[in-house]
Amino acid sequence: MSAAEPRNMKVGTENWESELWSYIDNSDGLNCPLYKSCQLRRRGNHCLSTDIDFADRMHKFLDNDFISGAFDCDHTELPSCMGTAEIFELIKRLANSIRGNDNPDRLPVPAELIKKGRFNRPIEVRLVPLTAYHGAVWRLKNSWVIHLNNKDTSARRRFTLYHEIFHILAHSEANPVFKKAPDKREGVFNELLADHFSACMLMPKRLMERKWQELKDVKQMAAIFDVPESVMYCGLKFTRLI
Repeated sequence: MSAAEPRNMKVGTENWESELWSYIDNSDGLNCPLYKSCQLRRRGNHCLSTDIDFADRMHKFLDNDFISGAFDCDHTELPSCMGTAEIFELIKRLANSIRGNDNPDRLPVPAELIKKGRFNRPIEVRLVPLTAYHGAVWRLKNSWVIHLNNKDTSARRRFTLYHEIFHILAHSEANPVFKKAPDKREGVFNELLADHFSACMLMPKRLMERKWQELKDVKQMAAIFDVPESVMYCGLKFTRLI
């Protein structure tokens, strides 16, 4: 079976979602499972699998609160796949399905969506002093625990929360690989998937389009949506608003 072929279709799960988890099941955590069949790569677009250093810089940029940082986004082409490729579109669909129609115009998007009964175990969120990370997730016997860095801004904690929620969903529905790659960049592609999910949860396209017409300012947009400026910048780029 090739890496692009879905497997392990779960009873009671919609086909598009089973397809998403099968891709993650088949991924090594470092590379895109659709690499071999990707038409964007064949047309010469920047590829997160062929340039792992680029993927690592992309993740570090999103890990930074502000636009200036480890990744010079003003002078480097952003990866087209994060805006249009199938696996990223499936993650956007997952975010939309979880967000649903609850308070569709509410900004910022509430963190309480993690209590909608989607998860196989209760989720407890704890603010703790972390020194090296923005957050972490732990699976206990009967629950999930998410640690968020109490020194981070509200915007960063919210983005980290839904990043970790994606990891919980992936571990509940698939067997994601995070330790297979032999260096410090292990699992970087799966981390970008989690970043993308979090951005889709917190920045619904329809609301971004509406607010951008009013504001035309990245910092103000980030403040209203309560997300890091780097995340808002990429969201605006990928939705072609800037």
